[in-house]
Amino acid sequence: MNIRLLTACLLVAGCTVQTDVRIHTQDIQARPKLVVGITVDQMRADYLTRFGAWGDVDSPATFGEGGFRRMVEEGFACRDHHFGYAPTYTGPGHASIYTGTTPAVHGIVGNNWYDRAAKESVYCASDTSVRGVSNDGLDGDGSVLGGSGQMSPARLLSTTLGDELKVATGGAAKVFGMSMKDRGAILPAGHAADGAFWFYGKDRGQFISSNHYGDALPTWLQDFNGEGRAQALMDEGWSKLHPDNVYTQCLPDNNPYEGAFKGELKPTFPYDLNALAEENGGFDVLKGTPGGNTLIVDVALAAVKGAELGQDDVTDLLALSFSATDYVGHRVGPHAQETMDMYLRLDAELARLFDALDDLVGPGAWTVFLSADHGGANVPSHVASLGMPADYWKPGNLMDEVEVLLQDRFGFTPRDQPWILRQSNDQVFLNHDLLHQRGMDRNAMARFVAERCAPHPGLSKAIAACDAPALAATDPVVERLVRGHRPGHSGDVFLVPQPGWIDYGRTGTTHGSAFAHDTHVPALFLGCGVPHGETFNTTYIRDLAPTVAQIMQTPYPNGTTGTPISDLLNTPDR
Repeated sequence: MNIRLLTACLLVAGCTVQTDVRIHTQDIQARPKLVVGITVDQMRADYLTRFGAWGDVDSPATFGEGGFRRMVEEGFACRDHHFGYAPTYTGPGHASIYTGTTPAVHGIVGNNWYDRAAKESVYCASDTSVRGVSNDGLDGDGSVLGGSGQMSPARLLSTTLGDELKVATGGAAKVFGMSMKDRGAILPAGHAADGAFWFYGKDRGQFISSNHYGDALPTWLQDFNGEGRAQALMDEGWSKLHPDNVYTQCLPDNNPYEGAFKGELKPTFPYDLNALAEENGGFDVLKGTPGGNTLIVDVALAAVKGAELGQDDVTDLLALSFSATDYVGHRVGPHAQETMDMYLRLDAELARLFDALDDLVGPGAWTVFLSADHGGANVPSHVASLGMPADYWKPGNLMDEVEVLLQDRFGFTPRDQPWILRQSNDQVFLNHDLLHQRGMDRNAMARFVAERCAPHPGLSKAIAACDAPALAATDPVVERLVRGHRPGHSGDVFLVPQPGWIDYGRTGTTHGSAFAHDTHVPALFLGCGVPHGETFNTTYIRDLAPTVAQIMQTPYPNGTTGTPISDLLNTPDR
């Protein structure tokens, strides 16, 4: 038994047992000095069990004592935690965690979506009214960072935990967001944050921001950028953390279900990152390696020290997103040795972060909550080879077929005025202007298109969006679609793939569906205000923000539709 666990055991005052809940009551402080939110991009819930958060600590194939294992042994785990909406992508996932609601309310319905008013596809964090900021200062004409710096939370339609913390403390709280991806930093940080910082690879290997947060980077970040940490991680490369026999639960290192880096013939260890840089975006190659996670912990600790987070009686908030896990999942899938190695190394980085928080903020003075922005499907070609139902489908081909049918049935139209404007996020966008000109009923056309799409072998169903609310009462999949649908941002017809079917290449995997492989993710809490225990009652991603708000004793984000996790909060000592 390690010292931290022994200490936690000594604090136990009693034990309350319910049907699906196990709580070990301990003395809980009133309010943390620092709250750290952690999003692990594309982390499936089963990774906790596969990689041994509850397993034998002496096995090198399992997590160590100080990271994920510390969270489950000293903190609180929600074992049946889900996204209650679809589509399940990075942008809406991060937004939902920190707003306590779903895309139907906060407006981030995808990473990109078709904006009917603008008549174009838009990116969830794009904002042409702002300019990038780097160590060189404000990129006024866009000649240094280009569009990479033109980012803000302007498209986010509700407040976040950090926004409400700012208001509640009269602006005294410090709020930051950090990620290798811009959307992973910006959407969690919210509108009123002191800063959101994301990685600009290419020839720089530094963190940047936009003038939504100020015309200059904070001095501590400029100093960090100047240390050359990205190059040091490039020089380290990526080799296996353990001998080959530790990875026996994975596929062979070289297998047909994994994609390789550009410029490589096969996806095998070790990886020489400097050699890969030229064909993989320079320093951007770090985004898909454990070095990307190391860099996030490095810059997070630089912020804790430089911005003096958690050093007074006003709660601060630091939102971290680990993106490297998503890049590796897309490239090689969930059963690759690279994925296992990535998570074992991330576990060590979390242990380093938690130990540093103990030193810098103080034991019992900080709170961490951890979840994911979505899960990920098994690689269809892999599981299909084992006789399981899984395959690939191409919505673009289906849309071409349906457009031809519509032209034949309802009349030909100019090339720039098709009946179907766009297929995006597994939704069909009809041409409303054309329907109005022809005097045709929009809902009737949506139902017609849904009926023609439904027989496709890759689909479990196709539903007109106008009919979805009525169907949601008896169909949990449709209910998730409704929670992810916002008029003006979303389509007229839902296309629901079969479970395990994806629109992707033959190697690696993706996400986005309403099924468990994409919706079931971890939810872990540790630290001040958190008892030791677990629940098997179903909880949802929209429940995280109101739960954390209760711990911080701040108002809920203004669009909140989730509820606090009472299994965690209802303890005699609170």
